Amino acid sequence: MKVIQELETRMHPDSIAGFRLVVAEARVTDTILLHERAMRRMVGHVQWMLRRVGADGIRLTAAGFLPPAIVVEATTELDWGWPVAVNREVHILPLRELREHLVRVGLLRVTRGSLLQTSRGRALAEAPRELWWHLARTIHVSRSAVETDAINLLLLLIARRGFDESELFKEMLALSLETVGWVQPDGEPFSGAAAFALVLTKWRLLHQLGVIDRSDDYLRWAITPGGAAFARAALQTEV
Repeated sequence: MKVIQELETRMHPDSIAGFRLVVAEARVTDTILLHERAMRRMVGHVQWMLRRVGADGIRLTAAGFLPPAIVVEATTELDWGWPVAVNREVHILPLRELREHLVRVGLLRVTRGSLLQTSRGRALAEAPRELWWHLARTIHVSRSAVETDAINLLLLLIARRGFDESELFKEMLALSLETVGWVQPDGEPFSGAAAFALVLTKWRLLHQLGVIDRSDDYLRWAITPGGAAFARAALQTEV
């Protein structure tokens, strides 16, 4: 069963018609026709990380972080959208979260204090199209069921490309969570801020992948064509 179909099975009957309308507007079932050049741009940060780890791996610090020299190299060669220069991974959240995500989705692993490529990471490091698809199919990986649902609903809103005001986007995410039965621990419906907190880490990751257009206007979020394609690819994945 596809991700989007599984969500529908848990909705209140009164919500299904509206949900199907959003799915149609998001063109979730469209064939993914994104050009490989666009895919290569989107996975640039990931490819850099896989290549930098390479066959020899990277020895992590005693605290389990990338060493300062690697952090400086990463911030010199890539734009992380971070406002200050740093040389500690703990101070550059997007870099740390990307590394941790690549471990969770099976592209990197940590063994005896070293960051190493997995066999899959090694195979995909020079294959941008296959890497793009792997990232789309595994973007749902999360710590809890509510986070997984929130991520999938976020992807649906991204695929639709209709909401570019940040507050409206958050409110739509909160309402979507309510349609599949989620409430906060105190029994209250999710607020926009609380709903967005569930996906904030993935939102930053999607930003690094070029799903959201990088802008200085934090009140508006423009979804890129490649980003909408990425979201559709993720939603076409089997549960």
